[in-house]
Amino acid sequence: MKFQLAWLHQYFSGDIPDPRHLAERLTSAGFILEGIEGEGEAAILDVEMTANRPDAMNHRGLGRESALALGRAYRDSAWTIELEETGPDAAELASVTIEEPELCSRYSARVIAGLRPGEATAAVKNRLEAIGSSRISGPVDATNHVLWDIGQPLHAFDLDLLAKDADGRPAIIVRRARPGEMLVTLDGIARTLTPEMLVIADAEKPVALAGIMGGLDTAISEKTTRILLESAHFHPPVVRRGAKALGMHTDASHRFERGTDPSATIEGLDRAARMILESNGGSLARGVIDVLARPIPRRTIRLRMKRVAGFLGMDVPEERIFNIFAGLGFTWQSVGEGVLEVTVPTARIDLEIEVDLIEEIIRHVGYATLPETLPPAYNPVEVLPHLVLEERTRDLMAGMGLFEVCTYSFVSGDENAPFVSLAPATAALIANPLGEPFTTMRATPLAGILKSAQQNIRRGQGDIGLFEVGRAYGMDGDKPVESRRVTFLLAGNENVHWAAPARPVDFFDGSGVASALLSGLGVESVAFEKAVFPFLSEGRTARILCGGKPVGWVGVLSPELSARWDLTDPVAGEIDLGLISIPPAPSSIEAPSRFPGSSVDLTVTHRKNLEWRVLAEAIRGGAPAELTGLGVLYQYAGAGVPEGFVKTTVSLAFGSVERSLSREEINGWRDAAARRILRVSETRVDGIDE
Repeated sequence: MKFQLAWLHQYFSGDIPDPRHLAERLTSAGFILEGIEGEGEAAILDVEMTANRPDAMNHRGLGRESALALGRAYRDSAWTIELEETGPDAAELASVTIEEPELCSRYSARVIAGLRPGEATAAVKNRLEAIGSSRISGPVDATNHVLWDIGQPLHAFDLDLLAKDADGRPAIIVRRARPGEMLVTLDGIARTLTPEMLVIADAEKPVALAGIMGGLDTAISEKTTRILLESAHFHPPVVRRGAKALGMHTDASHRFERGTDPSATIEGLDRAARMILESNGGSLARGVIDVLARPIPRRTIRLRMKRVAGFLGMDVPEERIFNIFAGLGFTWQSVGEGVLEVTVPTARIDLEIEVDLIEEIIRHVGYATLPETLPPAYNPVEVLPHLVLEERTRDLMAGMGLFEVCTYSFVSGDENAPFVSLAPATAALIANPLGEPFTTMRATPLAGILKSAQQNIRRGQGDIGLFEVGRAYGMDGDKPVESRRVTFLLAGNENVHWAAPARPVDFFDGSGVASALLSGLGVESVAFEKAVFPFLSEGRTARILCGGKPVGWVGVLSPELSARWDLTDPVAGEIDLGLISIPPAPSSIEAPSRFPGSSVDLTVTHRKNLEWRVLAEAIRGGAPAELTGLGVLYQYAGAGVPEGFVKTTVSLAFGSVERSLSREEINGWRDAAARRILRVSETRVDGIDE
């Protein structure tokens, strides 16, 4: 957006600043200069203007920022406007009605009669030419000058071309467009309107698109002798929707879409009227037609001075803060110890909460002055239970050797179709998808996990263990529904131990993951029952039950889906975390011992149908407190082992937090465990006499 330095200088005291110095100061205050053309007062500044600062998309707004950035006094005395009004009242010459107060809070108008054709004054033409704005005629150039000067878009109607109301006055009606209405805009294009669009109409038809562009039929021309000047405040979303629907973008819509100053409508009229009278003559009707449908007061924000220092990590003197507020046009009053109520101009639509005021302070103090300090440690006093559950789930799944993935919630309808039965309700379709692959909200995270698995397979990673803690989506009528789930996928081979041959994963690996997860979460009464799911292989599928209630599923993916994703008999499972409850998480941790521990092995020969629980209870029963771990290393069945028996090698870990253990102690505890095992029916321990 281009600004003329001489025009900006109108709004602050002192000599014309060096363009590069001003560019540096404005950039520091958040207005990045993209380029400078020319030198001295003729310099043109090309400023990158963010969408949240429509107040600065004009010379007065940026001039105020320039004054503060340079440490100059802000001034606007050059436009103390005194207009000579003659003839009848403006309200006798035209009528204004607002039918949509939520979409148009204010509509102001002035009437000028006795115009003669002509161009704008040299000063106005030179300014508009400098910033690249087209010159059209004296009245139109005056409205464009006001837009670039104070940010208030205006429009001029040929008063004699407006249809009259029942009172015989040319009428202005702010209303929604009616279905099928047409309007030929100033660019000569006939446009079909819809009720979502706001229009300015006369007594018969639309004559302008509110906040976007006027109509050709009521445009001023060399024959125009009377004009009605429009200055209004429109609701930004209605302008944005209308401009987008019609594929239009104008200087006016650019500002109305972002928000204009509702208090500037009359000032804009007066500035334009002064220029038109100077360039095109005529007489100004008495008064202003000013319809205020919905007052928009100045916003008041509370600011705690201690919060300024706490947020910025540095102290800013109160005098400096007050100077910044005064330079920006804020007013304030003390309402308590170290607490201010700050009232901001109506043009500053971007200021809503306390931190917005703090940002205004640091913008002009300088971001470079912020100290480089680490923020204080933060330990939340309250953690949401579902987040605790999800985090513990991630820890347990990763502890079982699975890798966490994070996949898109958007999938294609084809990818989602096999899993629609898993959605919390019906499938959730997206009204305005980004593209074909993103038309549906996933019914289960499994859709994304399968994509990840396929990518790994195609890159030579055949042994896969993936999980995701995420959400599934559905629609219950017109109400969106979500559920939090953990979903996993196993594919390829399972390497049980370095000494054992690899084997393909099967259903029991999946049910083992589900069982271990629920056990690790502290869930009791876990069971599996035979079930049928359309996307799983029949006979290798189960429903997961907790306390007799279904909470998830596990099974081998159907051959058709497996082939689609380049997989061979992958095992998948899912648990709805919203259907389970877990005991409170431990509130303390135990540091590891500084003394080294030791482990010993025992090989037990037992019948194949002997449960591991029996062996584990025999080893742990009567074991000393120094027993810190028990696990299975491997099993062997073959030569030297009787038919129906198997050898299981277990590892016993011992350690103490108080001292180092002797080899004699460890061997003694091992032998004691062996003797307890011997008491289990039909078992023997290698190297231990019965």
